[in-house]
Amino acid sequence: MRMLRIDHETKLLYTQPIIESVVEVRMAPLSTEDQTVLGYKLRTSPTINPTTYRDGFGNRVELVTLMAAHAELAIRAASCVRVHRRSATERLAGVAWPAEPTASIDAMEYLRASPLVDFTSEIQAFSDSLPKPEGSFLQVVESLMHACRAALKYEKKVTEAHTPVSEALKLGCGVCQDFAHLFLATARLAGLPARYVSGYVHQPGELATHAWTQVWAGNSVGWVDIDPTQGKWVEQDHIVTAVGRDFSDVPPNRGVWKGNAQETINVTVNVQIVDRVPSDLSDHAQGPGWTSSGPGVPDRLGRATASNQQRKRQMFRQQQSQQQQ
Repeated sequence: MRMLRIDHETKLLYTQPIIESVVEVRMAPLSTEDQTVLGYKLRTSPTINPTTYRDGFGNRVELVTLMAAHAELAIRAASCVRVHRRSATERLAGVAWPAEPTASIDAMEYLRASPLVDFTSEIQAFSDSLPKPEGSFLQVVESLMHACRAALKYEKKVTEAHTPVSEALKLGCGVCQDFAHLFLATARLAGLPARYVSGYVHQPGELATHAWTQVWAGNSVGWVDIDPTQGKWVEQDHIVTAVGRDFSDVPPNRGVWKGNAQETINVTVNVQIVDRVPSDLSDHAQGPGWTSSGPGVPDRLGRATASNQQRKRQMFRQQQSQQQQ
């Protein structure tokens, strides 16, 4: 068991003020049988009250909408989570391959191709080249993981946030989300439901969000976490924030904006062990969001300074996503 504090800041910077931003944020950890959220707060600068809802995968999403002119938007999430994940080897002891037939409709969805886990001829050929699955469930899954790690070299700044797995395999390198996507492809083609996990990991030098996978071990066991990048079953250092078919379902931030500017995204993540819930995350902690600074403060009726005519002339532009490394 381990208690962790996570601080995640995303800054969206523009070369000149833009007139509108709409951002989906998935930074809130989930309370599950493996982890319990003890505290969570989201703050923005300029101060915005987000709209909160659940997406189709059950993930918490906060929608941040800023209609005032601004040259910077900062989003900071802070959370405290107790991780109490059971050992995968303990949970999978005695589970044979193949696992019991998939009776869960939710699990069956993760047998299909998805936007970034494409079943191209190259991916199919890679899957066909692997040895026939033999042994226990645990041994087969580990064999798939090792094959994926042998096919890719960990290297940053080669792939991008929306690189499909087929392209990463051609390049022979990538970061954690590429390792996760390749494992998902091989698992699904082997008949094993597998889904993408977005979250955080406590380890030296980790300054970004992390990605790994979960495999379906049957109705009696459920989803079990495995990290293809690190080459091991997940233990107490991983915190889940969202699950989906691939990265495109669960990016930490996704949005659009209007304006004539260039956008830059800066992300910092810090995960540390704590022995109690931090006072600023406790239920009785008070305080508004960050103080607004810089251009673009709305007038007292909440209206942006740009005219309606100017808004209509502008087209929405896609916001950058933070690649999971």
